Amino acid sequence: MSLDSLSQTEKKRPSAPDGMSDEKRASLIQSLLGAIGVVLFVLSLIGVHRLAQNDTSLSSSVTFSIAVGLVFIPLLLLSIVVGIWTRGAEERRLQSLFKARYDKLQSHLNYREDLLRLVADHQPGSIAIFDRHNRYWFVNRVAASSIGKEAEEIIGQPPLKVLGNDRAKKLEVRLAEARASDVPVTFMDQVTDEKGAMRFIQVHYESITPYEDMTGCVLVSEEDLTTLIVERERRERMLQQVIETLVAVVDRRDPYAAGHSSRVGQLSRVLAEEMGLSQQEVEAAGISGSLMNFGKVLVSRRILTKTTALTPEELQRVRDGILTSADILAIIGFEGPVVPTLRQILERFDGTGAPEGLKGEQILLTARIVAASNAFVALVSPRAHRPGLSFPEALKRLTEDADKAFDHRVIVALTHYIENRPNKLDWLASNKQG
Repeated sequence: MSLDSLSQTEKKRPSAPDGMSDEKRASLIQSLLGAIGVVLFVLSLIGVHRLAQNDTSLSSSVTFSIAVGLVFIPLLLLSIVVGIWTRGAEERRLQSLFKARYDKLQSHLNYREDLLRLVADHQPGSIAIFDRHNRYWFVNRVAASSIGKEAEEIIGQPPLKVLGNDRAKKLEVRLAEARASDVPVTFMDQVTDEKGAMRFIQVHYESITPYEDMTGCVLVSEEDLTTLIVERERRERMLQQVIETLVAVVDRRDPYAAGHSSRVGQLSRVLAEEMGLSQQEVEAAGISGSLMNFGKVLVSRRILTKTTALTPEELQRVRDGILTSADILAIIGFEGPVVPTLRQILERFDGTGAPEGLKGEQILLTARIVAASNAFVALVSPRAHRPGLSFPEALKRLTEDADKAFDHRVIVALTHYIENRPNKLDWLASNKQG
């Protein structure tokens, strides 16, 4: 039997008809038994005294029997009374000990419950627990406030009696999904508050399985991510504006390569998606492609605008500028592997590149993608000292360098994209050649 059941039993136990409590009644009975014992003991002493005095009145057998009975019958009754009194005293002692332990345990449980509720009530998000029958088993202060009722009015009620019909049905479906899943289930809800503003609420459902008496219960916690999402979107907009500004600076510095950086960024992004990279890696590939030429601001304008082929020394100056891009842009603090990608763009798949001579899989896949995208955009774009190549010619050049300068898997993905989906990028569609 649980402590709650015991507590309810104690509360429901009827009191004595005369208003006397069980403890007082037991104490009165014990006192009465004690008094009876004293009387019986006195009677037995009287009988012993008469026998010891050899009273003449005991000459007949009848009177002698009465005297003997006066001794032994009270002693027998006294032993019975003492047994009853002793048993009652032991029961009272055990009851007192049990009550003390029960009160101590109940106090400890109440303390833990109060502490847990205090912690739950001071959480910024809503917390609720549903039993196996989808009834509210627990709600913290935030959850009760969001519903608009007191916690006592919610506990034990099904969602349909607490929430609207649509919200209740949606909640019950998700509770069923949480019980059927081996891992926690998370949803992102967009809701409109009382002021008409859009809020982003992340709802986390987790089945409570470690506790046998809570089998089928589901813990539901909500967290308002509106501020976080709004701040992230603001930061992303600012970052995009910074990237666009830096690209514009490069374009003004090298007018013959205007648009080159943005095209490399776009192509790197779609190739990363084509190869199934994570969203963070896709973003890193796009940003790295857009900013890889930022180091050109440190290269002489005479070299950048030269109408003849560059000398080996001039090419090295340009390459050094690309490597410098990573050092300059490291202060921005990109979330993904943008800076490591920028540092590895000039590495070659066969290990003969710079600056560290990395080989094959040692090179980040994002860096391999940006390197191939940059080469393709450079080959198909006209320059002051040469015309641009056709798409097939450019792809042929890159294929010849597969597993040397470039990863052949990236070249395959690039070829597949150019041949099948070039219209996704405006500059590819408008410049597509035979």
